[in-house]
Amino acid sequence: MRNTAQRKEILEFLRSKRHHCSAIQVYDAVREKIPNISLGTVYRNLGSLLESGEIISVEAVDKCIYYDGFVENHAHFVCSGCKQIFDFPIEPEKRRAINDAGFSVDTERVIYYGTCKNCLKK
Repeated sequence: MRNTAQRKEILEFLRSKRHHCSAIQVYDAVREKIPNISLGTVYRNLGSLLESGEIISVEAVDKCIYYDGFVENHAHFVCSGCKQIFDFPIEPEKRRAINDAGFSVDTERVIYYGTCKNCLKK
C-alpha cells in the first residue's frame, strides 16, 4: 500500500483526536490542508487504513461508521441517547479466561450499546 500524502494526513488527523470521527468529519478536516482531496479518496484511504489495522471503526446506533485512530485494545460504549462513543479499557481477566480455555486471541472488539450517565440524568 502506498503511503500517500492524503493517507498520511488522514491517519495523523485520526490519531490526533480522542473522539471518533465520521468519514465526512475526516474529509472536512483533511480538506483544510489538502483542498483538492475528494470524498472518494478519503473513503478509499479509510478502507486501506482499516484493512492494515492502523485505525479501527465503530458502528453507532444510527448505523453511521465512526473511525478511531487509537488502536490499542479498548472497548467502546455507544450511547443511544446522545450518540457519543466512549472508550474504556478492556479487563485483562477476560482475555486470560479465553486463553485459559485454549483459545488464542489476536485482537478484541468489544462494543456496548446503552445510555450514558449524562443522558440518564435527563
